[in-house]
Amino acid sequence: MHWARPVIGNSSSPARKRGIIVQLPVIVGVDGTSDSLLAVGWAADEARRLGAPLILLHGYEPSLLRDTGREHQAAEHTLHGVLDWVRDHHENVEVSAELVAQDEAELLTERGREAQMIVLGSRRPGPVTGFLLGSVGLRVLSRAVRPVVLIRGGDADRSTRKGEIVAGVPTEEDEAAVVLDFAFRTAAAHGVPLRVARAYGLPPAFTNESGVMGLSNRPGELEREYRQELTTFLKPWRRRHPEITVTEHIELGFAAEMLVTLAARAQLLVVGRSSSTGSRYVGHVVHSTMHFANAPVAVVPTR
Repeated sequence: MHWARPVIGNSSSPARKRGIIVQLPVIVGVDGTSDSLLAVGWAADEARRLGAPLILLHGYEPSLLRDTGREHQAAEHTLHGVLDWVRDHHENVEVSAELVAQDEAELLTERGREAQMIVLGSRRPGPVTGFLLGSVGLRVLSRAVRPVVLIRGGDADRSTRKGEIVAGVPTEEDEAAVVLDFAFRTAAAHGVPLRVARAYGLPPAFTNESGVMGLSNRPGELEREYRQELTTFLKPWRRRHPEITVTEHIELGFAAEMLVTLAARAQLLVVGRSSSTGSRYVGHVVHSTMHFANAPVAVVPTR
């Protein structure tokens, strides 16, 4: 590991080094808060599992009304402190830090294009509200083209979790494939089981219709129909990842409510964000889970 003095300005791409393709990094936003430090710790653990470098990023916009030199020194001091903390607690992680004169959300989104994931801490958490991201977090979440992992701070259970990974799988196959790709790779890196969850609702009770519609008055048979559909979809994934124990979870009801409940005993919840890049609307499932799930939440852009 090495320390390079934080620089002002855009640095070179982390995905290339002297013309050689290297492992894409895990990047984490650093802002000096305790929630940010929780995110750094999670990101460092994940970088170690993936064998990836860790980049600590802090962006700021110099103010004409303040002493920019002192402002820069304070930010640099914070970044130095976090870097030292990572070195002390995560000796096997290659880590570097960068201070950039750029809007923080723009910096994280831009650098996130060449990263495995972006890790952010929650802000202003409370016992009911869970995640309450600031404007930076919301902008990164809505613009990112790579997975964004949200680490909840505050009153959340901070004990090391060794449970399964839960993936909420959309019904659209292309979107489901993107979520499953991240979930399976993460479960493999963690060496833990994966629970693939999907919620369903009852269709109109037209008993004269064939197929699923004809099963609407027989909930047990309807559940088996949906479970078989999920089992068939997962077959190629099971073949590619025979080392992972996979549990199929089918439940009647609302997807967000189901996932929040499952997250209570999971070490990571993976959900898909199907809204277009840049839209502040991230979908009701993402919105609900990032506010109420008592576990880290990985939001994977699917479009």
